[in-house]
Amino acid sequence: MICPRCDDQRAAKIFDSPESGAWEIYRCPRCFFTWRSTEEDRVTRPELYDADFKLSEAKIREMIPKPPIVPPEGAASKPRY
Repeated sequence: MICPRCDDQRAAKIFDSPESGAWEIYRCPRCFFTWRSTEEDRVTRPELYDADFKLSEAKIREMIPKPPIVPPEGAASKPRY
């Protein structure tokens, strides 16, 4: 299955509804987008997904959390007033 948001080919079903056949939930391992099988086509079909919300490999890399810069031990911050 293809992820509608990032076009990754590894999206897969992760859950079935408690009522057999009512819906399924899918998830993309690359961008972590999740969707139900009952969503509108504009959400579930990659070719209809809003281009403003599509994620490229570069955008996904930019989203990776970056650790904060920590001042060296012993460096006291002084108030700026």
